[in-house]
Parts: sequence; structure tokens; C-alpha cells
Amino acid sequence: MSKEDRTEAPTPKRKREARKKGQIPKSAEVVTWLQVLAATFLLQVTVHRTTGALGTVLGEVRDAMGRPDQGVALGLLGDALKGAMLAVLPLTGAMMAVGVIGHVAQTGGFVSLSLLAPKPERINPIAGFKRLASPHGLWQAAKSALKVGVLVLVAWPPLDDLTRSLVASGRLQLGAVVPAVAATALRIARNTALLGLLIAAVDYGLQRRRVMQGMRMTKQQVRDEHRQSEGDPHVKGQIRQRQLAIGRNRMISAVADANVVIVNPTHVAVALRYEVGRGAPRVVAKGKGEVARRIREEAERHFVPIVRDVPLARTIEASVRLGSEIPTDLYEAVARVLAFLSRLGGRNTFGGVLHMPQPVR
Repeated sequence: MSKEDRTEAPTPKRKREARKKGQIPKSAEVVTWLQVLAATFLLQVTVHRTTGALGTVLGEVRDAMGRPDQGVALGLLGDALKGAMLAVLPLTGAMMAVGVIGHVAQTGGFVSLSLLAPKPERINPIAGFKRLASPHGLWQAAKSALKVGVLVLVAWPPLDDLTRSLVASGRLQLGAVVPAVAATALRIARNTALLGLLIAAVDYGLQRRRVMQGMRMTKQQVRDEHRQSEGDPHVKGQIRQRQLAIGRNRMISAVADANVVIVNPTHVAVALRYEVGRGAPRVVAKGKGEVARRIREEAERHFVPIVRDVPLARTIEASVRLGSEIPTDLYEAVARVLAFLSRLGGRNTFGGVLHMPQPVR
């Protein structure tokens, strides 16, 4: 399958499958340079806190030298460790926070264990050379060269200025040289981190483009996935037919408990059931053609009266839903049918279709 054939954007399902496989756009450069940038701001605080903690411990050591004691020595060691941990805590905490935030911002916090699974192609030298010669491998090499160039570009001017100032000032005290060197180093690191973040942003964009290109699909793949997700039309049709058949069989079986089946006489059939104290008569079965024939056969099998009333059968079949009660405007017509059956004894023990007598005008 050539890349030219994959003209369609990836579907949500394809994206989910790619995420499970670890195919997520991510640039490690983003987290690295963010951590370097954060360190340039927190390093001064860390050095200041470390210096203060060290001074406190040295003062306690000087006091303890006059009265040597093992317990005092252990206490000093504990204080030194505690001071060191508290001094570096902001820096280490910030590094961890930046790492987590950078990962979540790029991947949404998703972690794929599939990347840890061993794959033969990772140790295949031929595949390795192909990766090096691929556009992605060439970009990685160019990125490394670019980082070296950025470091030289950013570091050279401050170092040149520092060297000139140190030479011009003659012999300086150590206390004056250290702050100057430290300030220059921080300046270089901060500027390098800012430019590194710019490279990382470009790298992330290229990584995202590469991953999205790799997930593109052909038109046939999109159609196949849609068919799988929605279900094959033939299978869905068969399922629908089975569901209709099950519902129809359940409806036909309810005819046995009906009080009357009103027919048209052959094209329409409606079965009604009336229970005293439970509202109006309810439609338990209805249908046309073949369904009407089955309703009539079921009624004859269970001796349910079949009454011919063409207008009433048509009206109920067309306007009343299955399982619903008869509306008020049909009460009189249905009551007339039930009263007629009541006079005949309620069950059709002699068979055939009963004809409703015409009302006296």
C-alpha cells in the first residue's frame, strides 16, 4: 500500500488504536529544555539555601569540637542531611513537576506498555540503517547538529565578554570571580534553553505530522471500518427481521387472551382485550394481510369471537398503537361490539365470522 493511496484522515478508532500502540506525537526535547530553563531560575535559590545550611552545620561543628561526643556527631550528620535535602527540594520538585506536566501536555497522560515489548526490528542492523537514512533519522541528526550550533552561538559572546573583563581587570579576588562566572553560566544556560525550546517546538510539530501521516487511511479502509463499526447491512437486516418476527410471534400469542377480534373481513384484523377495572379495552394485536390472517387463525384456534366491522377495524388499525387503549371517540363503537358478544355468551364456540347487526336509525 503506497502513501499516495492513503488520502483519508485517520478516524477516531484508528487514533485510539495508534495510541494503544504508543504512536503518540511527543518530543523529549520539550521536557529537557523546560527543565533546564526552570533550573536556571531555581539554581540561585538552591545555592543560597545550600550555602546557608552549610554555614549552619559548620557553626555547629565548630561548637561541637570543644566537646566531642558520638551522639552530637550523629545529630550533626542528621542536620547536615536534612539541610541538604531541604536545600535541593525546590529544584528536584520543580524538575519532577516540569517532567510530568510536559508529558501530560503532549500525550494527555497516556502511557503505553507496548513500547516496552521486545521487537526484532529494533535490533536488526538493516532496519537500523534504514531508520538512520529515513527523513526522521536525518532530522534527528540535523537536530543534534543544530543544538551544537545553538550552544556555540549562545555561549560564545558571554564567554568572550567574561574573558575580556577578567583580563582587563587584572588579578581579581576569588570572591569576585566566582559570581561573575556563575552569572555568565546562568545567562548561557537560560538563553540556550530558550532557543532549545524553539527547536523543541519545531520538533514536536514534525513528530505530530509524522505520526498523523502514518495513521492516514485509504478510502477502502475507511469504508471497511465504517462497516465494522456500524455492522454489516445484511447482518443488521437479518437481525431486524428476527426481532420483528419475535415481536410478531409475541403479539400473535396474545390473541388467545383477547375478548374479540374485529376484521375487515380478510385484509385487516384487530384483537382487543378488556379487563374490568383496568381502563378501556386495549389493542393486543393488529395487522394487515398475512399478519391479519395469522391473527384470525389464532383466534379460531382459541375460540376468540371474530366480528366483522369494516369501518371500526380500519380505524383502530390505522389510529391506535399496539398496546394502547381505545381512544374515547371509539368507546361507543367498541362497547357496542362487546355488548353484542355478551349477548352471545362471550366465546365463539360455533366458529365463523360474526356480523354486527346494523344499528337502528
